[in-house]
Amino acid sequence: MGALGACAGEGRDSDGPPTQLTTLSATSGDDDPSGADSTGVFDVGGGTGGATAAGDGGGDCEAEDIAEPNATLEGTVFAPNLEIPISGALVYVTDREVPEIPDESYCAECVELECDVNFVLSEADGSFSLPAVAKPGQKLVVQKGEFRRVVDIEVAQGANQVAPMDSSLPGQWDPANGMWIPRIAVYQTDPDRVYNVLAKFGLGQVSASGDLIPGTEQFDLISDANGAWMDDLNNMRPYHIVFVPCAATSFWLEAPNVSGLRAQNIRDYVAGGGKWYATDHANEYVSVPFDPYVDFHSPSMPDLQPAYDVTGQVRDAEMLAWMQALPDPLKDIGGGYPTLHQLPDVQLQLNYSGIDAVHEVLVENDEGEQVDVGPHTYVEGPCTSCSDSATTRPMAFVGQFGCGRMMYSTFETSSVAHAGLSPQELALLYMILEIGVCHDTPPPQPPPVG
Repeated sequence: MGALGACAGEGRDSDGPPTQLTTLSATSGDDDPSGADSTGVFDVGGGTGGATAAGDGGGDCEAEDIAEPNATLEGTVFAPNLEIPISGALVYVTDREVPEIPDESYCAECVELECDVNFVLSEADGSFSLPAVAKPGQKLVVQKGEFRRVVDIEVAQGANQVAPMDSSLPGQWDPANGMWIPRIAVYQTDPDRVYNVLAKFGLGQVSASGDLIPGTEQFDLISDANGAWMDDLNNMRPYHIVFVPCAATSFWLEAPNVSGLRAQNIRDYVAGGGKWYATDHANEYVSVPFDPYVDFHSPSMPDLQPAYDVTGQVRDAEMLAWMQALPDPLKDIGGGYPTLHQLPDVQLQLNYSGIDAVHEVLVENDEGEQVDVGPHTYVEGPCTSCSDSATTRPMAFVGQFGCGRMMYSTFETSSVAHAGLSPQELALLYMILEIGVCHDTPPPQPPPVG
């Protein structure tokens, strides 16, 4: 076929955390001079940069027809705010049309690249160095999940510096001008004002105090105290990500029982490719729809009081590398907030629930193999409001369900307006980007639930 698939995504070792992988899959019965194994699958680096793709000798381009790179594109991938570096972003140059990102939830397949396309993943500090072929009329593509920027570029021989405005993730949905972002729905909650965090990331404007300036948000705010919005699946399907933070619906002693209809709608949305986020007092929106995945402490009343602040640890190696590479002004925003100067230890504030365990969840893939789609823990620590206050527990995790993913944290974010992003807000943003990455192999069917 001559076409290769490239993906900035998650790969899981049997006993380790996800690693950033780029996977090239080729279809050919011929001997492959570029080093593929018998399945035609290459692993060409985990965010190390400098990887290039070569053809397999069949289909649309022959190996001898692939031009030798004579240029390099160098730059840094930033968040839409042009301040936060982005690791693991896919960067490539092409002279072909770039397909649209669907304007609704969908099963995200990895980007299809032709066999003569060079690509890299951005480093932990967001930097990249991309081998390229000098010629006009090309397009530079930068993508992480549903964030994608496409700009016209004329590549000259030798080193080419790419301006941050051309290599950074966009902050608005504008396909006509080469910009895509996730379609996002956010419950308009207080506290746990996730919308402030998204605005600081570059999806809105913020005041000097760190509040979203109303009307500038590039996402939809949902005001729905009873959660009835979730009772119609058609409300959710237009969105790539739905955020149900603490206080999104009734909580404390009146914590709602998630109805069978609502739980099934959530499962159907995620199974079809949607990304689902919940936090602390909204734990029922993970525990009920996805109950085989997680056990909350004191299940009859998982909303713990008082809130607790603890020293946790960043468990995910890729998140840790990214946090370590952040510039100092992002590691310490001042104002009495925790810093990132003691990594892998990190201070986590305002936790309102505890997790007793996350579970392996085995499902069968297309090859008949058992695959674990259960939660991967990004951050862990003790729960000092739990009956066993010394046990180390998961505090932020991502799990897969069909084509989509769900994400949960015991801690909330932006409960008090402030300038900058605290460590746990940065962790949230990292996980948001990770849950949007494509699937490098067809995802298995969701496990039976309920």
